[in-house]
Amino acid sequence: MGSLSKLLAKSSEFSVSQSSTCFEDINVDVVVDSLKKDGFYLGMNLPEEIIQEIVLFAHSQPCYGYRQPHLGFYYHQKELAQSYYGTEFTLAGYFNTALHCPVINQLQSDPKLLAIAAQYLEHEPCHQGNQLWWSFAGESSEQHKRKAFQMFHYDIDDYRFLKFFFYLTDVDVYGGPHICVRGSHKQKKISHLLLPKREKDEEIINYYGEKLLVSIYGKAGFGFAEDTFCFHKGTTPIKRDRLILQIEFGTTDYGMQHDMRESSLLQCMNNPKSSTVSAKA
Repeated sequence: MGSLSKLLAKSSEFSVSQSSTCFEDINVDVVVDSLKKDGFYLGMNLPEEIIQEIVLFAHSQPCYGYRQPHLGFYYHQKELAQSYYGTEFTLAGYFNTALHCPVINQLQSDPKLLAIAAQYLEHEPCHQGNQLWWSFAGESSEQHKRKAFQMFHYDIDDYRFLKFFFYLTDVDVYGGPHICVRGSHKQKKISHLLLPKREKDEEIINYYGEKLLVSIYGKAGFGFAEDTFCFHKGTTPIKRDRLILQIEFGTTDYGMQHDMRESSLLQCMNNPKSSTVSAKA
C-alpha cells in the first residue's frame, strides 16, 4: 500500500502545472475514468494557432509513402509521386516531427497530457513517440487497408500504454473517421488474444455488437485519448484527405514507436521527371 501511495503522489506532480498546458479545461480524473470504463475519451481540442503550425509543417516538409524512408515527396506532389515511384499511396507519414515542428515538441511535453498518462498508467509516463500522417481519399483494396491500418486491430506497444490523437483536418463521415470498440480493452475472445491479426468488420460486430462501435468525428483540432489495446481502425477517407497526429506514452521506451530517422537515410523525390532522388531531413 505504501508503494501505491508513493506512485500516486508521484503522478500528481504532473497535474500541478496548469499555466503551460494547451488543455486548461480538461479534468484529468474525468479523462482517466472514461479511459478505464470505455477505453477512450473524446474532446481534447487544440488551440487554433497550434493547428495552423502543424498543418503548415505538413505542407512544407516531405512525407513518406507508407512511412518508408526512400519514398519521400511533398504533399502537393502526391499524384506525381505515385507515377514516379510506380505505386499507389493510401498513407504517408512524416519523420523527425518533434525536431522540426516546435509545437509538436511542446505537445509531447504538455503537463496535462503527462498527468493523464501518469494517472492512467499508474506509472511515470515515458514518451514513446509521435506519428503524423496523411490518409489519402479514394478507393482502397483490402491489401491497402491492411497496410494503412484500416482494418480492426489492437496494439501491443507496451505492458501499458496510452495514445492521444488530434485531427488536423475536418473529419466527418466522408473524411476517414477513426473507429474504436467501446470497452474492448477489457474484453476479448480467447482467439483474439492468442492470434492477434487484422479482423474484418463482420467478426468484430458479431462478437461485440454494432452498438459498441464508436465512429469519432470532429473539426480540425479535435482530439481524443485512447487505450489502443481496444479494437480500433482508421477508415478510408472518401471526399478529402485526413491529417492526424498521434502522441504516445507508455511505461518503457523500447525505441519502436518513435518517428526519428537519420536525415541521410531519407530520400525525397526532387524532380519527378528525373531519375535522381535527394536526401532530405
